[in-house]
Amino acid sequence: QSSVHLKPKIVTNYVTKEKELITQDNLNSLYLISNKGELIWKKQLESKIVGEISQIDLYKNGRLQYAFETEKSLIILDKNGKIVKKLNHKKKSKQGLAVFDYDKLNKYRFLIDRDGRVEMLDIEFKKVKGFNKKNIKSQVTNLPKHFRIGSKDYLIINTNKRLYITDRRGNVRVKVPETLKVSSKEIFVNKNSFITIDKSNNLVRINLNGKVSIKPLPLETPYLITANNNILATISENILTINENVIELPFGNYTNPKILTDIKQDYVSITDKDQDKIYLFDSKSELVSDFPVFGTSSINFSMDKKKEKIITALGESNEILVYSIN
Repeated sequence: QSSVHLKPKIVTNYVTKEKELITQDNLNSLYLISNKGELIWKKQLESKIVGEISQIDLYKNGRLQYAFETEKSLIILDKNGKIVKKLNHKKKSKQGLAVFDYDKLNKYRFLIDRDGRVEMLDIEFKKVKGFNKKNIKSQVTNLPKHFRIGSKDYLIINTNKRLYITDRRGNVRVKVPETLKVSSKEIFVNKNSFITIDKSNNLVRINLNGKVSIKPLPLETPYLITANNNILATISENILTINENVIELPFGNYTNPKILTDIKQDYVSITDKDQDKIYLFDSKSELVSDFPVFGTSSINFSMDKKKEKIITALGESNEILVYSIN
């Protein structure tokens, strides 16, 4: 049997409103699976998916499609796995597809990167006029992000030489010092400022005016970080910190912490890949009942139409796990 290449993602069936799973194996077959574990369809792709799959409403009619990049192409599929749009690439995709919907009006922009060449495309896969890509002169190292803070848009484009924070047209919005060593690090928004960890284990915060504050972290071993506007979580060795609350976990090899959000609260999840255990903490930093559970990867989280919380993760190489939580 083939093993799973792409961590399963929870998606929505726009007809039934039920949750389904989409994933790809190492032989490049794409699978859509029901929440009962039944195969809905299987589609052979030409190469592996890079990055993540996004669901979009391309025609603004409530019918959702799957948008993603493979190593060779930018592809949009309909709910039945049929190709709606496809754009072949001469150069290999490195980070995958970043999908932006600035005003939540389904007026999508697709940001792609080809060996340091950034392109912004519209829904017809045509280059967006007026997007200034001249500032981005080196290899993009992380999937670009979009944040809305107040009434302004911020695009986060991190490269192997420096961090760029631009407006939706690619013009510099926040000037980041070239001396700041956060290239290749993932950037988050926390308390209406940009936050990350630099190469010297400093917690780096950049405000909207570009002012940088640096706070040394206590441990010498590397840190992993995640954040949203309300929660900041880091882990180094076996010490997980959630908003100043320190949790000592068993020693292990941990995935990057991940924040999951439902209607009422945020959760923080982390997986010990040595012991194959998934931990889930609530917004008060308390371990959710019945956790840890078995799993070998970070998790995906969603709520079904009955408001039941479900998570999915990888088990063994060809196994997909689905849990419901209270």
